[in-house]
Amino acid sequence: MAAPTSRRAVVTGGIGTFIEGYDILLYGYLAGVLAQQFFPAGDPTAALLNTFAIFAVGFLVRPIGGLLFGHIGDHFGRRTALVSSILLIAGATVAIGLLPTYDEIGRAAPALLLACRLLQGLSIGGEYVGANILMLEHAGPGRYGRAVSANQVASYLGAAGAAATGLLLTAALTPEQMTTWGWRLPFLAAVPLGVVVLYLRLRMPESPAVDRQGSPALPLAVAARTAKRGMLVFAGWLTMVTLGGFLLFGYMPTYLNRVVGVGPAAAFGVTLGGLAALAAGAIAGGYLVDRYPPRTVAIASAFGVAVTIGPSFLIMQHGTVGAALAGQVVWAWCVGVGATVSALLSVTEFPAPIRYTATALAYNVTVVVLGGTAPYVSTWLVARTGTPLAPAGYLAVMALVALGTAIVGLRPRLRTHLRSFTVVYPASPGESGWQ
Repeated sequence: MAAPTSRRAVVTGGIGTFIEGYDILLYGYLAGVLAQQFFPAGDPTAALLNTFAIFAVGFLVRPIGGLLFGHIGDHFGRRTALVSSILLIAGATVAIGLLPTYDEIGRAAPALLLACRLLQGLSIGGEYVGANILMLEHAGPGRYGRAVSANQVASYLGAAGAAATGLLLTAALTPEQMTTWGWRLPFLAAVPLGVVVLYLRLRMPESPAVDRQGSPALPLAVAARTAKRGMLVFAGWLTMVTLGGFLLFGYMPTYLNRVVGVGPAAAFGVTLGGLAALAAGAIAGGYLVDRYPPRTVAIASAFGVAVTIGPSFLIMQHGTVGAALAGQVVWAWCVGVGATVSALLSVTEFPAPIRYTATALAYNVTVVVLGGTAPYVSTWLVARTGTPLAPAGYLAVMALVALGTAIVGLRPRLRTHLRSFTVVYPASPGESGWQ
């Protein structure tokens, strides 16, 4: 049975990650309404493109946020970094809900929206990674996978919560109510959520792996000198997990509607089904890596995506709701298993004094390159090749990259390292030979 501190770490980290997933996609799901509020009404297409451009900028600053909060987490403690990140993300999200519109203040409105998205991007750059690390470092032997899988599920639930909120508001409010005040409500909901998380994190004990006196003055410099291989392994494995996740919750509604021909409401519902399969895979991955060598689980999940993604997309082309759902379940489940494996790599690839910084850098760069661009690249591939199977080929290639990374890069004795990672990777820099 998990220790009370471990359970508190799971709850504290998971709620913050839920908010992260909610905030990331809420903006995207409400982009059509935001375009009307923050840009001139004369050209709806240009307004929507500008709104999505601001959305993309939030991704571009994530590596900077990862370095910022990674430094705080490694030098001052995980709890300090996570308290700071939740304050920033909740404040920026609430600010979006309070912003004056273009009709009220003109060009200053989109500038303020951009500023809020930049703050969101900075905070998100350290939130998910820090929550993973906090859970792992508080988890007991044999429970690392199950502890951190809760954080993967929280992220997917946040994405599902954003989709459900957008769907509920659209159904409950008239178009006039939605454009005048209704769009503000889901952003203002960050107030109670943020207060709860802040309360929990202030009461959360610091990670047992943190040694402030033994931490390097510049964790980034140490990571660049000593952890290049680990960061490449981490990023190589994340290629499949990142692309697969963002295809599911960032591109599938559009793909099912415009390419496959499923109705808009049904496309949203099917996407929620895919997210449920993703979450189920993350939970299963937690149990699998606690029982079997994580390298073996990683190889199996990457192989599973590589061989099922093509047939799954072929099934979707039947155009029915059942076919669309069946075409997502298997590969989404495999991606979910891989997501739990990726979280464990923080403790197997990086020593404690640079763990936050090295993980945040590798994670956020991969998300910027493959996650934020996934809908655009997938749309371009379909148009360029003329085949609706092009996104499947894209993910299959990344699954092969991840498979090669697991075979060549992951340590064969990874399970032993997990059981004693605080010994294998001590908190004292001197013991790791980088003084």
